[in-house]
Amino acid sequence: MKPTFARLFLVCLTALVVASPSALAQRQLGKKKGPTSKLYIAGSTGDVQIQSGEKIYTARQATAFDAPGTIVETKDGSNNTMVYSNGTGMFIDSNTRVEINQFVQEPFKPQRNASVEAPTEPSISQSDVHVARGAVGVCTSQLVSGSSMNYSTPEASVNIRGGKVSIETNANETIVDLLEGDITVRSGSKDVSGQIVRPGERAVIRPGPIGHPPRVTISQIPPERLQVADERTSIACNAKKTVTFEVIEMKAQQGLDAPAPTEAAPGSAASDTPRGDAPKGDTPKSDTPGSEEDPAQVIIVKPTVPVDLPINIVISPDRLP
Repeated sequence: MKPTFARLFLVCLTALVVASPSALAQRQLGKKKGPTSKLYIAGSTGDVQIQSGEKIYTARQATAFDAPGTIVETKDGSNNTMVYSNGTGMFIDSNTRVEINQFVQEPFKPQRNASVEAPTEPSISQSDVHVARGAVGVCTSQLVSGSSMNYSTPEASVNIRGGKVSIETNANETIVDLLEGDITVRSGSKDVSGQIVRPGERAVIRPGPIGHPPRVTISQIPPERLQVADERTSIACNAKKTVTFEVIEMKAQQGLDAPAPTEAAPGSAASDTPRGDAPKGDTPKSDTPGSEEDPAQVIIVKPTVPVDLPINIVISPDRLP
């Protein structure tokens, strides 16, 4: 009796899959995929190497790379300044190695402010960056709800929720100076709660005794070190003003299973936009909530160019004819 029910169930399941292949395909095509995040080199001095994928490049100003998996390494007397495509600036000091383990973004918001002065990042992002050695200065935009930013070192993990922070690490300790914003410092995987650091404070993390987690000490930033931290973060903040990130939309190819385009209601936003002749296989984007026709996005890097102010020539009235 049981084998009969099993065969009947398999027959029904097979019929369902065969009867609705287009529905399954539509659900797969309808998944929102965020654009590949980018890193823009705002400035580079000295010997700086960037490993992106399996290739190693010499850093050059005004160039961009795919961010995930990128490794940046500066030598003695060199430094590098970069901007993430979520608007975060990062200054990398000399003798520093930075590994971008993860940096992903959701699709950009359509009505965002794309100017260099935009106070908020363009979409939800998750970043996980490891500073193996050396020092960095980080300057963020306001992170949107749902974003996460984590910088780790061999001794500590720093959860940044926005602001200006300097991170320095060596063989003996990690030093985290917070100038503005809000961060939490953790001393290891077992340190679940961590310690909140407030603006003007320094967290020093040193390895503990064998078998014990690293120790975290919170104090005020020494006046003689405040200027160093401020210079690192200021360079990172200034770098944010050198570039903007925009997106172009790439529509998914849906083939013969694409539904027929529907006419927009009079007076709607879609009806006011010239549709033109859509290429075969492309379906115009629908404005209906819950639509599964959202296009993927590609990030475009646009370095900012200073605008030359117009020269107004004033002619005296007595010289007019």
